[in-house]
Amino acid sequence: MPETIEICRSRALSEEYRDFIFESKRPYFLNGISGAELCEQYVGYEYHVVYIDKMFADPMSLDRFTYGAIPKCYTLLDTEALNEAGISQIQNYPTLKLTGKGVMIGFIDTGIDYQNPIFRNVDGTTRIAGIWDQTIQEGTPPQGLVYGTEYTEEKINEALQRENPLEAVPSKDENSHGTFLASIAAGSENIENRFKGAAPEATLGIVKLKRAKQYLKDFYLIGDDAECYQENDIMLGIRYLTDLAKKKKIPLVLCIALGTNMGDHNGTSPLCNLLEVSSYTANMGIVIGGGNEANQRHHYYGLIENMADSKNVEIRVAEGVKGFSLELWTEIPNIFAVSIVSPAGEKIPLVPVRQGIGTVLNFVFERTSVYLDYRLLVERTNSELILMRFADPSPGIWRIVVEPQQLADGIFHMWLPVAEFLTGDVYFLQSNPDTTITEPGNTSDPMTVASYNGADKSIAIDSGRGYTRGGRLKPEFAAPGVDVTGAVSRGQFTKRTGSSIATGITAGATALLFEWIVYQLGRTNIDSIQLKNLMILGTERKDTEVYPNRSWGYGSLNLYNTFEQLRTF
Repeated sequence: MPETIEICRSRALSEEYRDFIFESKRPYFLNGISGAELCEQYVGYEYHVVYIDKMFADPMSLDRFTYGAIPKCYTLLDTEALNEAGISQIQNYPTLKLTGKGVMIGFIDTGIDYQNPIFRNVDGTTRIAGIWDQTIQEGTPPQGLVYGTEYTEEKINEALQRENPLEAVPSKDENSHGTFLASIAAGSENIENRFKGAAPEATLGIVKLKRAKQYLKDFYLIGDDAECYQENDIMLGIRYLTDLAKKKKIPLVLCIALGTNMGDHNGTSPLCNLLEVSSYTANMGIVIGGGNEANQRHHYYGLIENMADSKNVEIRVAEGVKGFSLELWTEIPNIFAVSIVSPAGEKIPLVPVRQGIGTVLNFVFERTSVYLDYRLLVERTNSELILMRFADPSPGIWRIVVEPQQLADGIFHMWLPVAEFLTGDVYFLQSNPDTTITEPGNTSDPMTVASYNGADKSIAIDSGRGYTRGGRLKPEFAAPGVDVTGAVSRGQFTKRTGSSIATGITAGATALLFEWIVYQLGRTNIDSIQLKNLMILGTERKDTEVYPNRSWGYGSLNLYNTFEQLRTF
């Protein structure tokens, strides 16, 4: 392996180097750093990832780096379901017989149990076109990438012939989340467990994400045991799967079952932008989960109606919470500033808005530090961001006093981290369940999926609710996501609930629709937006609901009804 790739590999993995995302124009924070001190990877669509020695990058704050440059942290969004979604009917329809054959579904997750028979063809060969395991460094990375190891279809088939396949392909899914997701989207039939995935003959592309670097978890005050993955690693995973599908010359459905509360909830982060431009690409479909945050009390909606007004936002912090971040977003020309009151009543007066200057607020009695950054006109937005990071917060009621400095509509939103990133309960006392779709689910043109309970036809209590912060419709529709059977490690099956399940089922349904369009209709220029609209066309609606709405979008997924509608017109 060339020496330069080895150097970049070590930097991509090292805690001594900081990861940043930027677009093609060289950002100001790279000025003064020579090319020899930089390792860079191209993501696609003008995005790059660069690794910088901590001596040039620390301390990290918004006064030194753009908001989008610092990778966000994402976590996992944890066959009656197929009947509910109108998939079984399409699989069994005699003149269609759709199975997903000739379509790739790409997963960026915790890996896959590639030995499981449900991911193999009838002859025992694998249906996996490739695995990029970012956690294994002993092998060769994919072309154009500098870390991890790629296991090709040929290598996986060779491993499956061995008594111990892991000797040849040591990639495993210790978490089982990726395996479960792939099984419900594309697992072949298992009669004993009465199981069958949505697209049982689809090709699979797999990215096993490496865990986030500790420095980034420390920056965002995320618990050490949290399942946490970096935005830049996810973006590079998209590049790998896109290249793999092009190499195989087949359509690609991206299944994104990852989410975060970091970001403006308007779809403008680097990952969101990458998914947005990818949704215009021919022969690519994108399915994103809406998250499980509606019932977590992590969103606050505020309205200040005049300059003499202010809002007291109360946050309950439980014992044992090591830290958390908090983001306030508003649209310019609104400008807000904050003061903070501790549970003991110690108050830090209003901190004036100073663009590009971070402030550390120390609470003497609580022994808590709050790192406060104001950011006006965050890149690619019309927004002000106030980022607060609470280190070692005392338990009790913390109060954020929001005061207007300039006022238009007076609306602001605040988000706490997703539940998986917290080491104890942290929530708003006056929370709002709307606008709780996790990023990147607020991206405009890919399809975003809510989850519902097929048993009683009710929306799942935790299913993320729209709309986006800017008022765009999300989610587009809902799919089954409660008590759905899927595969886990060692060939076992179990039931799981969550946004991921709805995402996987929809990804499989999209593969079936893709197969019909490309191989039966002969059209090869379909993009994610057209696929989304075809899915919306077939959604099932209740007489008791007004559509579209924040929970269901346009209704529930019904692939069979999509075909019925197309036949009608």
